[in-house]
Amino acid sequence: MIYFYDTCALLNNYTKIFSEGKVFYISAITLRELEGIKTSRTKDDETKYRARKVIQNLKLHRDQCKVVLFEEKFYKKFKKYNFLDDSNDSKIILCALSIAEKNEITFHTDDSCCRELAAAAGLKVAYSTEEDTEEYTGFKKVFMVEDELASFYSKELNENINTYNLLENQYLIIVDEEDNVIDKWKWSENTYKKISFSKFSSKMFGDVKPKDAYQLLAMDSLLNNQITMIRGNAGSGKSYLSFAYLFSCLEKGTISKIIIFCNTVATAGSAKLGFYPGSRDEKLLDSQIGNLLASKIGDKLAVEKMIAEGDIVLLPMSDIRGYDTSGLNAGIYISEAQNLDIELMRLALQRIGEDSICILDGDSETQVDMTIYAGDNNGMRRVSKIFRGQDIYGEVTLQKIHRSKIAELAQQM
Repeated sequence: MIYFYDTCALLNNYTKIFSEGKVFYISAITLRELEGIKTSRTKDDETKYRARKVIQNLKLHRDQCKVVLFEEKFYKKFKKYNFLDDSNDSKIILCALSIAEKNEITFHTDDSCCRELAAAAGLKVAYSTEEDTEEYTGFKKVFMVEDELASFYSKELNENINTYNLLENQYLIIVDEEDNVIDKWKWSENTYKKISFSKFSSKMFGDVKPKDAYQLLAMDSLLNNQITMIRGNAGSGKSYLSFAYLFSCLEKGTISKIIIFCNTVATAGSAKLGFYPGSRDEKLLDSQIGNLLASKIGDKLAVEKMIAEGDIVLLPMSDIRGYDTSGLNAGIYISEAQNLDIELMRLALQRIGEDSICILDGDSETQVDMTIYAGDNNGMRRVSKIFRGQDIYGEVTLQKIHRSKIAELAQQM
């Protein structure tokens, strides 16, 4: 099956389209539209950003995309479809029809009018977003009947058959009928890799072991990827695992310092306290990042000591432009990452050099504190769409709350 994408389908799904590595077709009209969108004064920043990214990917993946030139003779060749006019949608459909003469194709669009026109012209049509309705969690949980389980261990594992269409560094959790975890694997470098028990050890945190299978996956990602995103509800262990890993690395000397990028946004619905006196670090320690550090490390004095000795650096987003971690061999921790829009998140990640690692933690579903960071403009969501499937990236959404019974029940409020 050959896929043909119209402009809006390409804009909305380019990350998935290019990460799959499959050859697909577009019309030259789409290229023209992308260039127009990129510099348009009437399009919003999000749409223009997507257009730029599509153009970049088209340049990087020239062999993956086949461009069909529109020809006026198409009107004569497909004259029975006399409802196709000189609009761009019609011209794109005519290009698709020219390919469909010799190949079985599926025409992908996210535009309802274009869908109806294409279907009326006899094309097999699909909304591109229909294939990607599930939220990406970084893993797939699968129940296998006895025959499927036997096949997986005897065939799929031995022949590295990616039956479940896992992306690079995506995990596979095998469960039984009662949802008990049987086994855990990762698809990496075109093979299955078994996920075994691990722990983080440091003087600060002691031995930190996973409390469930999802925490184990997050720990594996931290150990093996340059950048990891950990999502989950309050109390699921996001920041605890992140700090346990960073302090383990700091004590072993694999990183020289922990740099915390923070955007100190007041909690949604709360009363703002106004001006905080003191230096930049003192102000930050009086905010949520100070509370977070004190709760994980022990107390405020211990945090202040580590800052004074250069083991911890607090960097507010307001001062981040121009910063470069190259040569610092640092562990970058982006706290409360749900409170970053796409532009701030891009700016933050552009600071990270080749010798540094990065952890993002947050909850982009329930803990966004300002509307400007919500929805399609959320930086965490954008990172997930752009980075998933890359060999340097891992992502895990934690599923269970371990802080307390109270915290678990509060999530239902």
